[in-house]
Amino acid sequence: MGQVILVPSFPEREVERLKAERLAEILQGRAEPRGLADELFEQLLYAPSSRFALPDGGTEQSVAALTRDTVSEFYRARYRPGSTTLIIAGDVTAGEAERLAERVFGKWTGGTPGRVSAVAEPARSTRAVHVIAKEDAPQSELRIGHVGLPRAHPDYFPVTVMNAVLGGLFSSRINLNLREEHAYTYGAHSGFDWRRAAGPFVADAAVKSDVTAAAAGEVLKEIDRMRAEEISESELSLATSYLDGVFPIRYETTSAIASALASLIVYELPDDYFDSYRMHVREVTAADVRRAAETHLDPSRLQLLAVGDPAMIEAPLGALGFGPLTVYDAEGRPR
Repeated sequence: MGQVILVPSFPEREVERLKAERLAEILQGRAEPRGLADELFEQLLYAPSSRFALPDGGTEQSVAALTRDTVSEFYRARYRPGSTTLIIAGDVTAGEAERLAERVFGKWTGGTPGRVSAVAEPARSTRAVHVIAKEDAPQSELRIGHVGLPRAHPDYFPVTVMNAVLGGLFSSRINLNLREEHAYTYGAHSGFDWRRAAGPFVADAAVKSDVTAAAAGEVLKEIDRMRAEEISESELSLATSYLDGVFPIRYETTSAIASALASLIVYELPDDYFDSYRMHVREVTAADVRRAAETHLDPSRLQLLAVGDPAMIEAPLGALGFGPLTVYDAEGRPR
């Protein structure tokens, strides 16, 4: 690892190989409705000035433009000791880890790079429907959501419990509604994508084409219901017991522990975050959940995206009266 960090060589053949792999993945993603929905939802959710509006792995144009020199320059500009934290988890003492770090990285110099802050502005402040044309598709990929919250937000725990009830668990309202009650899907889910800046809140499901609009309507009803009334004590107990109970299971391996400690650094969380996690979960009340829903779920800003056959889904989605409807091609260009 010391060699990789301190003296990377960036062989040109490897840069070109990885570029080719990524370009192939981009083409494959356009043919796969789920990946297409995830990518274009964020493109349509965030303002064009936001890095979040672009795919994590770049576009055809940005990937094709990469060279060994641009990769090397990025390394020189961003990989600095002043912004790096070394995390070691395993059968090693603190003293041993410190001596190892000093031996391998002790002579690393270069200061601290400037901090980069992502813009998380939404593309629009009112509701809209976006149909990504996938002719003859037997089912639709649904995405409904808006720009959410940064990870460091003080309402993290009430929002986490609220989303567990709404769509985060198998027993959640959205999943039971769409899967068990209506048989629209094999599974439906909602979640907040936690980032240093405000990541998206999104509910997602793959549904049969002929029930796309009906399924979307049920998701919207569940979001409204979460804001309108307090959850039951049984729902609260199920959500908090699950989040509390699975917490230790998530950190049974050294890899999981290292990743967890890394999240403290990335998201600038307090050192005692994991020590107090279960207590904070158990402290959330039904009133806290409703307040979180009223504050952080905003039906007036929701964006509804469906990847599917426009001949089957465009008219029913338009009939929802949700907002203006636009049809796009697989690259997100309006037709």
